[in-house]
Amino acid sequence: MEFSLEPLRTTGLTNLEAGELIKTHISDIGTIDRELLTDAPFNGYVQDLTDLMAPYDLGLRQVQKSGTTEPIRQADDDRDKVVGAFGLLLRLFALSDDPAEVEASRLLSIRFGSFKQLRSLNYVAESNAIDNLVADLEGEVYAGLVTQLNAGRYVERLKTTNENFKTLFSSRMAGEVSSEDFDMKTIRNEVFTKYGEFCNYVVAMANALKTPLFVTALDQMNAARKYYSDLLARRTARQEEEEPQPAE
Repeated sequence: MEFSLEPLRTTGLTNLEAGELIKTHISDIGTIDRELLTDAPFNGYVQDLTDLMAPYDLGLRQVQKSGTTEPIRQADDDRDKVVGAFGLLLRLFALSDDPAEVEASRLLSIRFGSFKQLRSLNYVAESNAIDNLVADLEGEVYAGLVTQLNAGRYVERLKTTNENFKTLFSSRMAGEVSSEDFDMKTIRNEVFTKYGEFCNYVVAMANALKTPLFVTALDQMNAARKYYSDLLARRTARQEEEEPQPAE
């Protein structure tokens, strides 16, 4: 029997739900017979996730207290979508039957690739990176390539959504004097990077060893992941039902 991880689109979870998922895993693992908990890497991952939840919860409380946080998060999502759309556009033109478009896509993709993981950067770093990317795309070297692919509107949207984000973020920083500023995006990325490593380790060891520790832990993790996967499916279905239907 081959073990696998229950699919779950963790990016669809709210910050609160994402935190509860990790806490559920930690709590469930706490029910495993302590005599089985002899694997050092396994215990290390659990401890790392436990430690990461302290700043996560602190950041979540700050987010919940701040009335400006939701508009900032939405503005960040807006610019992330444009970054993703621009990347998709380049991949689309890489399949063009026009060699000139393929070459333009290749050259732009090389430059765009130097901004790898742009959407996972913290707020300030992402703002600066998008500024640099836009400056390059509007500069002498790449502007002609952008025009060739009719991608100017994407560059303009990158600039506009980034400026909108920076305006909102600067307003919040000006209005809040705090010794600790928690960037939930950065904290969440850190938590789920570690969580992804942990999941991969548990699945690999469950398949390699099939010992009670890893099989039990994987069963627990899959049960929690299925709960949240079903939650997301119900939410999506409800949203689709609520969307206005086009007139026939």
